[in-house]
Amino acid sequence: MPDSSTPLPGSSTPIPGSSTPMPDSSTPIPGSSTPIPGSSTPIPGSSTPIPGSSTPMPDSSTPIPGSSTPMPGSSTPIPGSSTPMPDSSTPIPGSSTPMPGSSTPMPGSSTPSARELRVKTSRVSASLNTSHVPGGGQSDQRPVQAAPPAPRDCSDHMISGAQNNGVYQVTPDPRNKSFSVFCDMTSHRGGWTVLQRRHSGRVSFNRSWEEYRRGFGGLAGGDFWLGNDHIHLLTRSRNMVLRVDLEDLMGARGYAEYSLFRVASERMRYRLSVGGYSGTAGDALRFSKNYNHNNQAFTTPDRDHDRYPSGNCGAYYGSGWWFDACMGSNLNGKYYVGRYKGVRNGIYWGTWPNISAEFYPTNYRLVFKSVRMMIRPRGFAP
Repeated sequence: MPDSSTPLPGSSTPIPGSSTPMPDSSTPIPGSSTPIPGSSTPIPGSSTPIPGSSTPMPDSSTPIPGSSTPMPGSSTPIPGSSTPMPDSSTPIPGSSTPMPGSSTPMPGSSTPSARELRVKTSRVSASLNTSHVPGGGQSDQRPVQAAPPAPRDCSDHMISGAQNNGVYQVTPDPRNKSFSVFCDMTSHRGGWTVLQRRHSGRVSFNRSWEEYRRGFGGLAGGDFWLGNDHIHLLTRSRNMVLRVDLEDLMGARGYAEYSLFRVASERMRYRLSVGGYSGTAGDALRFSKNYNHNNQAFTTPDRDHDRYPSGNCGAYYGSGWWFDACMGSNLNGKYYVGRYKGVRNGIYWGTWPNISAEFYPTNYRLVFKSVRMMIRPRGFAP
């Protein structure tokens, strides 16, 4: 500070508590157009009033009492502080954000505004969808589309272009794992998912509940049962048609088709829902009041869920099936290579032509050379 005995140039007014005179009110301060309150003299370098006051900020060349630290670009310290205050006209390096009510950016700020964020987001999206090519043009590249859903059954594979019989992967329910099935793409307009096949007799169907649940046999070319869990998933969410193809030992062929076929979950004991028959083999799945497989639970030799009160039909006939009390059909019976007598525990379809001739146990039983069960969605059009 100037010595208290030394007057400021052009001033005859002392500073309060001092013998130093204030600048003369009639003397203009260079570079200012703002007058000091009660004066016609402007404050140099400033036209901004102090917030909440009608008094303009002091001139950058005027010291603030009680401070010895000058403001940046100024010789005026902030009262009670040793940190310089940035000059309102001095830009702060590294900042692009202006102070409120000012065109000067805030110190040390790099936070983008909401508008800048929206602009940047739109630019990123555009760069992902469009790639630039030399010469300032743009390529014809389009946004990447989501992959198509996994095939639910063999009909989906056929719609996608598959034409050959064979083993395919299907995912009838995305919440469960995919599994393998055998697809018939050539018979009766194709798109069939095969549930069961018998034609060699090399695989025994006298199996446990667990084996029928998981499935067994060889999909590629042998005899097999797809598995009750898989059959349930395939029929749970789509309206399926069941087709049964049969050929007996003498070469006679027939089929039975059902417009309704559904198998419930294991908790419901794989209960069968079937109806809407058409075909040439007869409606053996709804044979009669006492031998009606519709709405029956699945029974195996080790799990008795049938309606026969005196025993287990599955154990008696040596297979797993939707027995009533006991059967009008049993496509999982024992495979015989020739005619046999005794208990009718072979493959059986109770409405097959001339099958009534074997009514007595002493008669020879009809034998089927091949049989298969397969499904596809109702109304399927390849």
